[in-house]
Amino acid sequence: MTINPAVGDEVEPAYFPAWASGCGDYATGMPSRIPGIGRPRTEPGFLPAVIDLMIPVPDAASLAALRWLRTAAGIEAGPATGTNFWGTCHLVARMHQAGMQGSVVTIIGDAADPYRNTHLNTEWVRARGLDPAPYEADIELFARTGEWPVG
Repeated sequence: MTINPAVGDEVEPAYFPAWASGCGDYATGMPSRIPGIGRPRTEPGFLPAVIDLMIPVPDAASLAALRWLRTAAGIEAGPATGTNFWGTCHLVARMHQAGMQGSVVTIIGDAADPYRNTHLNTEWVRARGLDPAPYEADIELFARTGEWPVG
């Protein structure tokens, strides 16, 4: 089984449901809380058929992943990279479970500096009703065991 390309995207905006339904012009009207990714509607160039796997990522999971990158790996990244890293962990665990070998290439797409008063600020996160704690446990489980939580 080859997975190429795989995409991580927010749960609420349009891209994941567009991919799941095969509808290239899907719209939800839901704004993104993760800058740089997710849209209330898909862009005209979005082609669901060329994507093998799309991984929906809750906003709080994106924040947990960017925090893990900072504290455990020393990588100062932003929330879109958190989404990307969450999806990468999911993909690697899925490959491992299926007995697949191969390379996974990912990119750090945003730096932490613009988000120090927002996505990296505990009060800002709390004010938006986001709780990264349960997702932080998922990342820690993956880092320790290579296993990804079901669900």
